Amino acid sequence: MLSNKFFRFLRHPAKLALAIFVLSFVTVAAVPDLRHGFTAQLGSGANLLLFDGDLEDEELPNSDDQSADAAPDSGQPKAKKSSAVKRVVTAPVRFFVRLFKGKGNGEVAKKASEKDLAQMKVIPVNRTQNGVPGEIADTAGTAREASTTEAAAQNLFESAVTLHGKGRIDGAIEKLVAATVLLPSYAEAFNLLAVCYDEKSQYKTAQEEYKKALKLEPNNARFLNNLGYSCYLAGDNKGAIKYYGKGLKITPNDRRMHNNIGLAQGRKGDYDKARQHFVIAVGETGADLNLGYVYSQQGKFDEAIKHYESALRAQPNSLPALSNLAQLYERTGRLRDAAVLNEQYKKLAVAAQQKDQTVDQDR
Repeated sequence: MLSNKFFRFLRHPAKLALAIFVLSFVTVAAVPDLRHGFTAQLGSGANLLLFDGDLEDEELPNSDDQSADAAPDSGQPKAKKSSAVKRVVTAPVRFFVRLFKGKGNGEVAKKASEKDLAQMKVIPVNRTQNGVPGEIADTAGTAREASTTEAAAQNLFESAVTLHGKGRIDGAIEKLVAATVLLPSYAEAFNLLAVCYDEKSQYKTAQEEYKKALKLEPNNARFLNNLGYSCYLAGDNKGAIKYYGKGLKITPNDRRMHNNIGLAQGRKGDYDKARQHFVIAVGETGADLNLGYVYSQQGKFDEAIKHYESALRAQPNSLPALSNLAQLYERTGRLRDAAVLNEQYKKLAVAAQQKDQTVDQDR
């Protein structure tokens, strides 16, 4: 029964056309890919017929975009008339575009544009001062920015030096940390920061900062000497000898570093090597004075006395030898010998003071 009604329906062309149209309409509206393709075809068709490219926009283009074909004496009413004709002709097309396109895609496009814009703001742009193709030329350039950063870090460093000289260690550390954050390649700032931590007896932290400085300047003997001295202060004789040794490979005639490695060798118990470095640093008499100090620090007073006596024989007026030897005599019960040396020390100290005063008056 239904099949008979269906075949009778197909015999009426108008009803058949209407059914096909409705079915097509529903199919296009229901399938997103078909809907998008349909609206794209309508848009391209409108552009082909010289209609407005943006079928959703009811306004005419901005008044700044004047038509090149407009006659000089053409008035505004003619433009309005032409626009009205176009809007009437394209009304069905605009209707279908709005109907099938909807607002969802516009929102998606808007969000995508905002996302792209955000990415563009994050991605840095390489700049150059010579305008190489493909790059953005900048007359200000990154060189000025870099010099400004360096100047700011330098000011912080100089302030830290002043504060350190006044004994305000915490203030100096604050300035130096800021300088290294601002300019991570500032090796001198890391070095001075480490010195400040050493003075606060924070040796582990100090050594970390020295290593940062050395990472920037691996062949800086001064940094190596400072790191070695930090290890020495922390009681790490092995570490001290290691870094002093590296420093001496760079500056083999550095007397200060020879003296320092001699102290570390002596405290480690390698007295022969210590003496070799002491001789290079301060000569034979100085080597005896240094070894006397090393032995006395280790409680080996007899050995210390021998080296101080040797130094005093070589230089009878040596104030350090007299002072230290007198103290050791007292410590070991040789009070009469200590008194003699103390009296001699006082006379020489007064004479040296008077000599210094005379020199100052002559200037």
